[in-house]
Amino acid sequence: MSEDSPIVEEVRRRAGEISRRHGDDLRRYTEHLKEVQAENPERVVEQITVVPAERSKSPSPGAK
Repeated sequence: MSEDSPIVEEVRRRAGEISRRHGDDLRRYTEHLKEVQAENPERVVEQITVVPAERSKSPSPGAK
C-alpha cells in the first residue's frame, strides 16, 4: 500500500483537531460550520450543477 501524500496527512491532522475541538460531536461541528457560513457568506461556494454535453445529431465520421 502506498503512503499518503503530505497534503492528505495534513488534511487528516487538521480534521482531527477540529473534531476534538467540538468534542468529537458531529452535531456540534455542523452547528459551528453553519455559524461560520452565516458570518462569511462571500466565502461559501454554491453547489455546481454538471450538465452533460449534448450529443451531435450528425453521424460520426465513417458511419453509414
